[in-house]
Amino acid sequence: MDRELGSRKKGVPGHIAVPYASSIGLNPGYFGGHMLGAQFNPFAPGGDPNAPNYAVQNLNLGQGLSLDRLDDRRSLNKHFDQTRRRFDGMATAVAMDKFAREAFEFVSGPAARRAFDIGKEDPRLRDQYGRHNWGQSTLLARRLVEAGSTFVSVHYGGWDHHWDLKKSMENYLPLVDSAVASLFRDLDERGLLETTLVVLCGEFSRTPKMNDGGNGGAAMSMGTPGRDHWGNSMFCLMGGGGVKGGMVVGSTDKLGQRPHSRPVTPSNIHATIYEVLGMDPKLQLLDPSGRPTSVLDDPAAIHELF
Repeated sequence: MDRELGSRKKGVPGHIAVPYASSIGLNPGYFGGHMLGAQFNPFAPGGDPNAPNYAVQNLNLGQGLSLDRLDDRRSLNKHFDQTRRRFDGMATAVAMDKFAREAFEFVSGPAARRAFDIGKEDPRLRDQYGRHNWGQSTLLARRLVEAGSTFVSVHYGGWDHHWDLKKSMENYLPLVDSAVASLFRDLDERGLLETTLVVLCGEFSRTPKMNDGGNGGAAMSMGTPGRDHWGNSMFCLMGGGGVKGGMVVGSTDKLGQRPHSRPVTPSNIHATIYEVLGMDPKLQLLDPSGRPTSVLDDPAAIHELF
């Protein structure tokens, strides 16, 4: 998306992951630019937006460094880079060009600094989102979209509940409820909901049946029951951005094991997001061998939502 659309405002990255992007134990994992290049990895501010005096590291100029001196250094670096590139055509040089340009725009303009200054928000609104990492990260995502970023993801990690499911859900679900509900209300009150698509989903679902808790301790031990990985059926919540709300598309069988009616795939979810953003769902990219490869296996959006 960053490659196709970029940012909506200079000085703010087009793709941001709050506070970072993570999957399969890697940062950014599945969220990275991969064959597109590292220049399309999401900008990850890190830290905890719920922390007192939260600030993004290296977003402000160093002591004694003015914008004029920074521009001089930027010009000198550009000269060195051009010389190096005569001998080195690696893709990393292209990635570094983009990083350097965005870094300069960050510190030379106020847009990003204002967006990341979450302490300027009304404390009552911050309370509604929830005074925890998830809630404040979600609020920060709204600020970044408002500032001009095109795509912001919020990392809600720690859902691998093979055991202790009941206790975990009692802790986690209220946090998600407060953050997501507040985001919808906040976007609506600011007149941003019709132009901002909110998507809440994971990479797969969990087994319809509880296990015996055998994953809850040492080998052959019995822990508190949980649920395991399940890729046969899952859910995705979508709202705003011009899609219809208040409806359910598709159903599972009575045990929640498999699709029963109107099955859709992750490709259909992505195609729906593409349509909202005005992107071509039939987009093709060149793989490392130079072969055109479709980004989506199925470019059909979920038509009931429009």
